[in-house]
This record gives sequence, structure tokens and C-alpha cells, in this order.
Amino acid sequence: MEKEVFVRKASGLIRNISALDAMVFNLMVMAPTAVLVYGIWASEIWPGVHLPTTALICIPLCIIVGLFYALYSAAMPRSGGDYVWISRTLHPVLGFMSTFWLFICILSVAGAYIPWFTQWALAPILEANGYAEAATVVSTDWFSFVFAVIWYLICALLISRGGKITSRVLEVFFGVIIVGLIVYVVTLVTGGSAQFATNFNAMSSMNYEATIQNAIETGFPGKFLMGATLVGFSFTLINFLGFHCSIYASGEIKEVHKSQFTAIIGAVIIFGLIDWIAYQASYVGMGGDFVGALSYLAATGHASYTLPFAEPFFVPFLYQYAVNSSVYTLVMCCWSAMILGAILTYVAIGVRLVFAWSFDRVLPTSLSKVDKRYGSPYTALIFVTIVAIILQAVWIWTPMLSYFAYIVMGWMIVQAICGISGLVFPRVKKDIYEKAPAIVRAKIGPVPWLSILAVLTILISIYLGYASMLPAMVGTIDPSILVFTFGVFAVGAVIYYISAIYHKKIGIPLDLTFKEIPPE
Repeated sequence: MEKEVFVRKASGLIRNISALDAMVFNLMVMAPTAVLVYGIWASEIWPGVHLPTTALICIPLCIIVGLFYALYSAAMPRSGGDYVWISRTLHPVLGFMSTFWLFICILSVAGAYIPWFTQWALAPILEANGYAEAATVVSTDWFSFVFAVIWYLICALLISRGGKITSRVLEVFFGVIIVGLIVYVVTLVTGGSAQFATNFNAMSSMNYEATIQNAIETGFPGKFLMGATLVGFSFTLINFLGFHCSIYASGEIKEVHKSQFTAIIGAVIIFGLIDWIAYQASYVGMGGDFVGALSYLAATGHASYTLPFAEPFFVPFLYQYAVNSSVYTLVMCCWSAMILGAILTYVAIGVRLVFAWSFDRVLPTSLSKVDKRYGSPYTALIFVTIVAIILQAVWIWTPMLSYFAYIVMGWMIVQAICGISGLVFPRVKKDIYEKAPAIVRAKIGPVPWLSILAVLTILISIYLGYASMLPAMVGTIDPSILVFTFGVFAVGAVIYYISAIYHKKIGIPLDLTFKEIPPE
């Protein structure tokens, strides 16, 4: 029967990814130092937010959810992650439509990150070094698209060489990012806000003290507020999304029942500390009150905001007033590694999802072919690369992918569904649960730890989904964007049922596939 329902008796994947490799993968999914952009958005939306504190709030919440994902992964350690879990415990259509939404989401984010590199990294570097004309060229849509095609092909080449090579490249990227972060922190802390103010007054069209005064006169609180911080952390949390994405490569991780704890929890703690350090250094080196005030003026469109960029991100924009062009260029090059490394992880996740779907026959089985030498799903990789390039064009030349404005809500729906799956898992898949490692079956009294963490994950997901839809964060809810968000889930359901009908006609009912977990 197994031979009929699954593509083959073994996945063909190689378990050659270590706990450290998986942890760095999760860190790169979260895009460390992207907070130097996200922080300004949070400051604009919630005046009075204290950014370093938001990072500290996010750490314990993500650890709770991370423990849940690590335990669940130990119980069913297969590539595809929550797709496998949800489809085996709740219903296959829920597993597919949830991860189909995630698939479209991560490749859309990759599309958004390409302009981050060309327009927010490469162009400022060229301009800072006197190449204004070249900066204009690399800021064009066509340059962004051509670069995207080249980078996606490079990503495909790296991933085709197996998980170990991909891990090594990501570790190099992460090392470069840390070098940039260290230089950023040291230069700001040693320079101080007084020096920054002097440079800002000399190099920009605005005045440091007047910026703070103008903001206060027009409604800026002029101090940090606990209320704004307790709501504003939900924006910082956006940057934490993806801390558990090593689950999608579970079939390639060594000693997965142990490694996932290191990979997920370690990534949350390290990433949280990176966020806190980056935010704290920015406040020390630029002045927290100034950062809040400048963000407020930019967000409200105040006449006194005359900087040549719409939003005053820490990097790439404000930092140029703190250091000389050489140091600025070094930090910006390191920051670029974050963008490129994150895109590489998004493609890798997409490949693992397509492979898992194909292995279960939901998608054509040809997409589950694995290269015997490198253990990489090469046909899924080709498919994902083509989809990524198409979505890049859609991102650049149409407004369609901007409809992912409610990305946090969608992500929290997926997370809540996974939480419900984990809650029922010990009962509906009792045979698998009882064979799981002892740590998965641990209990507090009669209640499994997994069930407790599942409930907490559901509650956290509901709250964050609610917070992400507050008017302060998304403005008036746009019905068309809301329809689009749920429409992606619906498209996933349609694809699944088309496949189910087809396989029923040829005598391989899909429901037989989901009665057991895929082979290793």
C-alpha cells in the first residue's frame, strides 16, 4: 500500500544538516538587522514606543511558540513541517492550503527584498561614493528584475548542491552581518548622540533640536510610553517571523529531535539580542527622543521634514550622518548580506514545501525527484525558481503582491491552525504520539506538554493576529486586501481538491496517503 500512496519508499533526502546549520538558517530567515528598517516603521505607527523593550518582549513569546514547534517536529520529523502535521491530524486540505499561503507569502517577501538590495543598499552605496548616475540606474525596475533573475539562479545553483553547501553559504552571510552589526554598534556608541547631532545639522536640511521641538508641538509625546511599547512590539514581532522554519527541512537535519530545540530556541534568543543591541545602539548614538520625533514628522507629513528620503530608516539613511563614507560603505555591504541571505532561505523553504506536496502526490510526482549525488530535490528547485521569477515581475510591475499588507494576520492563521493540530495530535494520532521521543510525551500531571504549548500558541496567534489588524497598524481595513488574503488560502483548497478528484479517478485516493507519515 505504501508503494502506491507515496512516490517511493524513501524520500531520498540526506540528513547532513547540523543543529548549528539549522539555527543559522532560522536566523537568516528572520533577516537579522532588518530591524534597522522595521524599527522606524514601528516608531511611525506607535509614537512613544521604546524599541529595545519591544525586542525583549518578543523573546519569551517566541520561545513559547518555538518550544511547541520543536516538540512537534521531534514527533514527526519530516520535510514539509507543519504541512505534514496538519494534514495528518486535522485534514489534508488544511495542511495544503495553510502552507500554500506560506509558499506564496515567502516568495512575495523575497520579491520585496530585491528592491531593498538594489534601491536601499546598492544605490546608497554608489551615491555615497560619488557614483550618482550609477545609483540612478540600479534603482530602476528593470535593473531590479534582471538582478532578481541572476540572484534566483545563483540561489538555485547553491541549493542544488545540497543542504550542507547552502548552510555554509548562509553561515558566511551571517558572519558578514555580525561584522557589520559590530561596526554599526561601536561607531554609534563611541560617537554618541552629540556628535550625530552636529553631523546631522551640518549635512542635512534639518536641525536636530528643532526636529524634536517641532514634533512635540504637533503631538509627539516626547517620552517613551509603556502603552505604545506593549502594542508596538507586534511590529517588532514581524521581524521574528520564521524563527521555526527549520521544520521544513526536518528530513535533512541530523538528530532532529534534539537539533530543533537548539535551532529554534537558539535562533529566537540570538535574534532577540541582535534586535536589542541594534536598537539600543541606535538610541545611544542618535538619541531615542530624536529618532521618535523624526519618525513622527515623517509619518505625519510635517512641513519641517525635508530629508531626501520618505522614511528615515536607521540603515541605509540615518547612519550616513554618523560616520564617514568608508565606514558607511562597509556597514551597508554587510547589511546587504542580510537581504541576499534571507532570499536564499525563502527559496529553500519553497523547495521543501513543493517536495513535500509532490511526495504526497498533491502536486505532480515529477516534482519530488532527488539528485542522488547531492540529495537535493532538483525538479522542485526548478519549479520554485520559475515561480519566484514570475512573482518578482508581478511584484515590480503590478500592485497585486502589495495585497499582502495583512501578512501577519495570514501568518497567525497558519500558526493557529498548527496549534490546533498539535492540541489534537496526542488523541487523533495516538500511535505516532506513543512512539515519539520521551520529551514529546512529557506531561504535567495528565496533560501533555505539547498540548499546553499548543494552547499557548493558539492564544498568542489570536492576539497577534488581532493586534496586526488594529487601525494604527493597517489603517482602515481594506476589504479587497482582506478578500485577497483569504483568497490565497482558497486557491490552495481548490488545488488540493482538483488533485484529489484526479487521483480518485486513477485509483490512488489521496486520503490513503494521509493515514500515515511519509517515509524517511
